[in-house]
Amino acid sequence: MKKNNTKLLPLILGIFTVVFAIVSCKSGTDSNAAAADSIQAKTTADSIILVHKDSVKKEMVMQGTAKPNPAKVRGKGVVVFQADMDKEYEQQYAKMVIEMDKEGIYNRTEIRPSYPGGQKALAKFIQDNIVYPENALENGVESSVDVIFAVDENGKVYTPMVKGDRAGYGLDDAALNVVSKMPRWNPGQIKGHNVKSYYTLPISFKIN
Repeated sequence: MKKNNTKLLPLILGIFTVVFAIVSCKSGTDSNAAAADSIQAKTTADSIILVHKDSVKKEMVMQGTAKPNPAKVRGKGVVVFQADMDKEYEQQYAKMVIEMDKEGIYNRTEIRPSYPGGQKALAKFIQDNIVYPENALENGVESSVDVIFAVDENGKVYTPMVKGDRAGYGLDDAALNVVSKMPRWNPGQIKGHNVKSYYTLPISFKIN
C-alpha cells in the first residue's frame, strides 16, 4: 500500500502544479484587464476634463454683448480712448450727491482724478500698452468697454472692473490689463484734501 502511495505522489504533485499555473495565469490576465480598464477610464476621464476646460475657456472668451462682423474679419485693430465724455454725462456727474461707500471711496469729487500729462498723455499710454485681442480680430468684433477703477489718496490705481455688460472676445480683459499697468494718477480732491475716488474710463475697440 505504501508503495502505491509513493507512485501516486508525483502524479498528484503534477496535477497540483498544472492547476496552480492555470489559476495564476487567469489571475494575471484579470489583473492586466483591470489595469487596462483603469488606464482607459483615466484616459477617458482626462479627455472629458480637457474637453470641458476647452469648452469653458471658449465660452468665457466668446460670451458678451459684442457681435462678430464678417466684413471686418482680420482687419487692422485700433484702440481709441474717448477723451471727452459727452455733455450729458458731465451734467449727470455734476449733479451727483457726493457719497462715500463702505470702502471709503467717493463716487464723486470736487476735483476729479487725472492722468499725469492730461488726456492726450492718457490716450498715448493706452495705445502704447494695449493689445487688440486676436480672438476679436479673427471674428471682426468691435465694441466699447467702460472700466471703473479707484484712485487712492496717493494716486495709486486699483480694483479695475468692467462697468455694465461684458463685451466678450477678450476685449474686457484687454481693457482691464491696460488699466492695471497704469502709473500713479493725480488723486481726486474734496475741500482741498486728497481722497479715494472712482473714475470711469471708456475704451473703444475699432477695426479699419
